[in-house]
Amino acid sequence: MGTDHDTNPAPGEDGHEQNDEAERPATEKYVSDLLARGQAVFEGEEPTSRTTHVIKREDDGRLTIRRLRFFS
Repeated sequence: MGTDHDTNPAPGEDGHEQNDEAERPATEKYVSDLLARGQAVFEGEEPTSRTTHVIKREDDGRLTIRRLRFFS
């Protein structure tokens, strides 16, 4: 009887790369909407009182999103 590891495919064989590519347009749309509403700035830009997220473009072109903490 094998372990769970025996039945799991090797990295890249289980569709993670395909899922990443499918997720990319959704992330870019989300970022676009945040920027359009003035709720996000790109890393290095000065946040405003409405800024809730900071966007960073990685070396591979992907966008990463960091949520800012707010204190009331």
